[in-house]
Amino acid sequence: MSTRLAAALVSTRDSIVASWSHRFDRSGLRGPAASRATEHAALAGGLIESLAVAVSDGPEQLRPGAPALRDLEKATAFAGSTLAATGATGFEVAAVLLALRDAVLEHTDIELIRPIETLFEWLTVVALDAFASSGRRAAAERAAEQLEAGTPVLMITPEIPGVLLVGAPPEDVLDSILARALLLVVRVGAASLLIDVSGLADAAAAPMRASMERLFGQRRMAPVELVIVGAGSEILARWGDQAQSHGVTVRGFDRFDAALTHAFQRAGLNVIRRSS
Repeated sequence: MSTRLAAALVSTRDSIVASWSHRFDRSGLRGPAASRATEHAALAGGLIESLAVAVSDGPEQLRPGAPALRDLEKATAFAGSTLAATGATGFEVAAVLLALRDAVLEHTDIELIRPIETLFEWLTVVALDAFASSGRRAAAERAAEQLEAGTPVLMITPEIPGVLLVGAPPEDVLDSILARALLLVVRVGAASLLIDVSGLADAAAAPMRASMERLFGQRRMAPVELVIVGAGSEILARWGDQAQSHGVTVRGFDRFDAALTHAFQRAGLNVIRRSS
């Protein structure tokens, strides 16, 4: 039975794709703004080819996690991720799989109908999981790009560079931001680098710890005092120990104005206080 289905999937592939296309375009799951079947026909064809290989190993292999399904599950996950990249909805993902199920059932012996239905229930879950995961990754990448571009790395005065960290930037974004700050330090020969971490979701998070460790290890940081705003005493103590091993000095302040006053004094600038 499974051998006959495998042969049918290979020999009538184009016919099955045509049947799938007809069913997909008429599916009530797609929504009014959904794409047409022609845009996803290559994905459907690839799934049919992978399914033909899977069913050739017998009906007992048509169960979630079976070794014979690995390539089919990978192809299904790829389809879900690809659909996410095209801007499709989860409804369209389900429509692709369920329309393909019905097209395949046209060529399925009665004894295999229930195993094939169960298999496509699992494949629909696999596709939707990959679709959701791909969407989360894309959202995280966009957020990281926005943080990298939008995080203020600036000259607070012509002598004092500063960084105002916000959110929860990943490690590579932190490395890029701190590298930009280090370039400012080198360009003006700054005596201090002011880093405000009060806007971070978690200043003690692993990405921040790793990026700060690399910043301390930069040769050009040795003569520079790192002025930290908004870090707790435990974090400051940890960073102080790390910095000391590289010959870098760390000073912590609770308030930005106090940190800036210290940086002014270290730069040999006059601090003008205005009375209210």
